[in-house]
Amino acid sequence: MNKEIKERARHKAFAKISFIELENRTYRRDIKSGGDGRLSVELLKTCLRSNEKELLTWQYIAKLIETNE
Repeated sequence: MNKEIKERARHKAFAKISFIELENRTYRRDIKSGGDGRLSVELLKTCLRSNEKELLTWQYIAKLIETNE
């Protein structure tokens, strides 16, 4: 695989992971405080569950990128 493409894919995957982790912290904070004023706690919980699955997917992609020489 082209080294430049692999490096770009690696950066993209880790950036996405960081962003999802940030979103999850925000969802947890908003759930704990009873909502953010725009979204219900139930909707925030649904978003968090979805994001947790998305995080696992991106972590797997990052692992594949890292281990595929």
